[in-house]
Parts: sequence; structure tokens; C-alpha cells
Amino acid sequence: MKLLTLALLVFSFNTLAFDAGKNFQAVCVSCHTIGGGDKIGPDLAGLDKRRKAEWVHKFVNYPDGMINGDEEEEGYEKPDPIAQKVYALYKPQMMAEQAMTMDQVKATLKWIADQKKEPKGKITTLK
Repeated sequence: MKLLTLALLVFSFNTLAFDAGKNFQAVCVSCHTIGGGDKIGPDLAGLDKRRKAEWVHKFVNYPDGMINGDEEEEGYEKPDPIAQKVYALYKPQMMAEQAMTMDQVKATLKWIADQKKEPKGKITTLK
């Protein structure tokens, strides 16, 4: 029981300690905007409306696997057609892998949505 309590405390601390806005400013802002148009990568405004959290989680953790497929990595066996289209808009730059949990991705998507911005740039042409 003590181990379970400790595990829950560690999990809760890690979840509570994650600040999506600070993380965005520290990690994402060099390549992405929220409502400011394209940089190296797409404008992320409205991302929660364009993609499900599960897709974003897979993409940020292994973009190359999503774009090119990886037969040796479960869940990435085949290229994802949407990831390929996004890459085609912004190549040759490929997003660097980020080690994000699903909870962190969801918190980031919520933080982006809370900015109440509309996307600009090439990402708006993606169908």
C-alpha cells in the first residue's frame, strides 16, 4: 500500500509540475507559433480541432516514424498520410522527437486552445 501511495504521489507531482505554457516557451516557440503563422514548423493554433491527442502524442514522440513508418516500432509500422502531408508542407525540416506523456500532450493542447487564436500559414491549406 505504501508503494502504491508513493507511486501516486510521484505521478501526481509530475502531472502537476508540468506547465504547458512554460514548456511551449522553452521547447516549441523556436519552431512554432500559436496564431502567428508559419515558422520552421506549422502554426499550432487550433491543433486540438485538427488532430486527436493520441495522434499528437504519437507524432511528437516519434515524428520520423509517423512520416516514414518504422516496421520495427509498434504503432508506427506504416507511414501516416496526414503526417506525410504536414511534412511535405514544411520539409526539409523534421520535428525533433519530444518525450511527452499523454497527459502532457493533453495539457499542451488545452493550453494552446486557451490562447483562442486562429491558425495562419500553410497548415490551413491541409485537407
